[in-house]
Amino acid sequence: MDLRRKDAEALLRYRGVRSAHTYQASWYNNATFVFPLIAVIVAGIVWLATGSTEAGGAAIFFLVVTGAMLPVVFITWQRQTTAVIVHEDGVTALHAGLEQQTIEWDDLRSVRRVETMGNVRWYLDGTGEDHIVIEGEIADRDLLLDEARAEFERRNG
Repeated sequence: MDLRRKDAEALLRYRGVRSAHTYQASWYNNATFVFPLIAVIVAGIVWLATGSTEAGGAAIFFLVVTGAMLPVVFITWQRQTTAVIVHEDGVTALHAGLEQQTIEWDDLRSVRRVETMGNVRWYLDGTGEDHIVIEGEIADRDLLLDEARAEFERRNG
């Protein structure tokens, strides 16, 4: 999958780029925004079709919930990784071309899998508290993890 423009431009800052992996979802894919929005649409259609005040009330309620969720979704999206770059010096997580976190190969301590309520994430752990989260929506995630594991094994035997 193609990188977003700002993430693609950021590749020029890194030596020896081996691969680039984009986050395939967008801010509007967030369930806390999408579900109430769908409820607004369904309740609004029922309200218009039947004139039901209950459906109208539900549509208004879900519209308020959708509006209240917008700032939450916006704030969480600002921290969401939009691309992960594997390069000569390590692994870098980007958001819209801005570097969020880099873990140099010498600082990589583990590649671990964490499952929470059926949601699987991978963590590239660096020194201290440093880590990069690899979400399920990252394109070619297995290739990225294989590259990280291979580099970890090469350096740590």
